[in-house]
Amino acid sequence: MSQPIKIHTDNENYVFILSGDDVQALLKNTRLLFSLRRLRYSPQGDRILIPYEDKTKIKILQELLALMEKFSFGVNLSDETKEDISSFDREQRTFREFSEKARDIRNDKFSDQPELVTNFDEFQKILKGELVRPLYPLQLLSAFHMAFSQNACNFAVPGAGKTSIVYGAYTYLKNLPPDDHKHVDRILVIGPLSSFAPWEKEYEACFGRRPNSQRLSGDSKIPRSHKEQHLFSSNPAELTLIYHGGVDSLQNEIVSFLKRNKTMVVVDEAHRIKNPEGVWGKSAVEISKEARSRIILTGTPVPNGYEDLFNLFQYLYPYRYKEILQFHYDNLVEMTKNASPDSDRIKEFIENVSPYFIRIKKGDLKLPPVTESQLEVDMDSHQREIYNFIETKYIRSFEGNSAAAAKDVLNKAKLIRIRQAATNPALLLKPISETLYQDDYEDRIFTGGRMPEEFQDDSTIISKIYNYPKIETPKKFVEIKRLLEGKILPNKGKAIIWSIFIQNAKELQKYLIENKIPTQLLIGEVDQPERELVIEKFNDPNNSEFHVIVANPFAVSESISLHKGCHNAIYMERDYNCSNFLQSKDRIHRYGLLSGQETNYYYVLSKDSIDEVIHDRLIEKVQRMEKIIDEEIPLFARLNDSDETDLIKALIDDYAKRA
Repeated sequence: MSQPIKIHTDNENYVFILSGDDVQALLKNTRLLFSLRRLRYSPQGDRILIPYEDKTKIKILQELLALMEKFSFGVNLSDETKEDISSFDREQRTFREFSEKARDIRNDKFSDQPELVTNFDEFQKILKGELVRPLYPLQLLSAFHMAFSQNACNFAVPGAGKTSIVYGAYTYLKNLPPDDHKHVDRILVIGPLSSFAPWEKEYEACFGRRPNSQRLSGDSKIPRSHKEQHLFSSNPAELTLIYHGGVDSLQNEIVSFLKRNKTMVVVDEAHRIKNPEGVWGKSAVEISKEARSRIILTGTPVPNGYEDLFNLFQYLYPYRYKEILQFHYDNLVEMTKNASPDSDRIKEFIENVSPYFIRIKKGDLKLPPVTESQLEVDMDSHQREIYNFIETKYIRSFEGNSAAAAKDVLNKAKLIRIRQAATNPALLLKPISETLYQDDYEDRIFTGGRMPEEFQDDSTIISKIYNYPKIETPKKFVEIKRLLEGKILPNKGKAIIWSIFIQNAKELQKYLIENKIPTQLLIGEVDQPERELVIEKFNDPNNSEFHVIVANPFAVSESISLHKGCHNAIYMERDYNCSNFLQSKDRIHRYGLLSGQETNYYYVLSKDSIDEVIHDRLIEKVQRMEKIIDEEIPLFARLNDSDETDLIKALIDDYAKRA
């Protein structure tokens, strides 16, 4: 009797290997071989190789199994191949169930469904018994949606308590019987380094005990062997934390971890994996296939357009995302550029994805009001001359190239140089790579010499740039000092100052300290333990060491909370990154503020410069994003009670008006 054909997965070479006694019989079956041509098979002695790609692996395996059954060949899958298909089968079985429950719960249609009513009562009972700090009503409903959809997005605004919502859903799923297919008993969080401490502290606040947690990123002293030891442990920590950029190097080990542990995988600040071609996005999607539950968290899911949701849903349902979205990536890019928000295509797309996300809006939190002020600053004579020279030079280069796009590295660099001149011309003395924090974003790669080549031969302007630090103090520095001394510090207030450029942050700190204003830095080169200590002291009402911090949004705009003691944010400069801007604002305007507490935002803008253009374009970007996702969530009604190419075009238009 012949033995079944064994199918083995060779993940290193991306091929399925067919072996066994019946391979020769298979090779003589001309009809079957004709069908296998579609799979690009190749015979190799007593074996048959069938290639695949990551994105086609399951599809090819399914087709191969169907052919074996059709032509009556027995099949014996290797353990590895069984694992490959088990996660797919699990998703196939549960997709419909999860989707329909998610839609019904989100649309508040579960009240007349006895099963869901019972589930909601059971959900509340379990959380009441397990959580020492109860969820507020919007959080409770969001956690219920998350638990029963199991794979879900939470797009609540920063400060709405998304971490607590996850712990609520996790609590319910953990308390299900161990043999329940939805049961989980561990959490793996993929997030920015700044999120690690909040996840650990929030665990303690929710459950009344310190978490058994393991950080796999943020400390260069942790050897790889120690990380692997945790991932292969028979009893790993309940909470595992890893940085977005650290997943790729440990991808195989994490997949193995997920196969052996019933784990909820959470991508925090998930807008960082929005690029489907980026390393971070690809690695997140690959490990998600072995997760028991998949959660997306971000308060800024579509900072650039509808296409930003594509990879988030590919992570959420790696085998079914096309069925959910019903639009290709390029379709979504085109819709962002050309489609009206009220068009039928946009409405269809929002309807397609709506069952899978919940969003608590700013207005839902009923926070006290904010005051936003533009502080317009006149440049001093030397800065104005330098700025005008650089802006004019680069505007002409943009105008001379009608296809100028910000995706061009040189054009990105030119925009950065214009922004530097608008805030502090001394920055022009350094390569761009030394003035920006690069470690937190995989696509933030800039190069540059010690001086922009386009004006190296202009001796007058070069002299003014080199001598600028000796001649003038940037007017923005002076304005910030005036604001601190005149309005904030005399009232015992605290302030966080946001600076895009690292060198600016350092120089401003030095300037303020020289003027008797103690100031701390929160920038990328400050190691994680020290950052956490600075944040802890800044939030301590009894701390008198310093009342001012200068922070870089790429390093710390996400996940940290400063609202308990700080109610003033000063923006020395901003770039065109909508996500970072909104994230930074919500560090001090969050759920938990006392009624009547006013929050102040101060935008320091150099007059007649790119600052004003960025300010206007950011407002438009925020409004567009909020229009996409700030729809009413029917579930909440039961309580009765959000590419720089267009920046180049806008800069050219603004320059023409001023000129």
